Amino acid sequence: MNYISIPERREGPGNPMPKAPSPSEEGGGPKRPETGSPDKDNLLKRMRKVDPKQAERYRQRTGQ
Repeated sequence: MNYISIPERREGPGNPMPKAPSPSEEGGGPKRPETGSPDKDNLLKRMRKVDPKQAERYRQRTGQ
């Protein structure tokens, strides 16, 4: 009988490229500004000024 020799599996290096610390861990660097979502009422008022029909379609689409 002919047996096929399969090479044994080798273990690779554990972590070849360590992860760089994120800005929050590091403490320096620019941070993302915290911007909340705009108020829906305020958004609809501004949309009505620009395009009343578009504001109406948006209101129907979002259920407001």
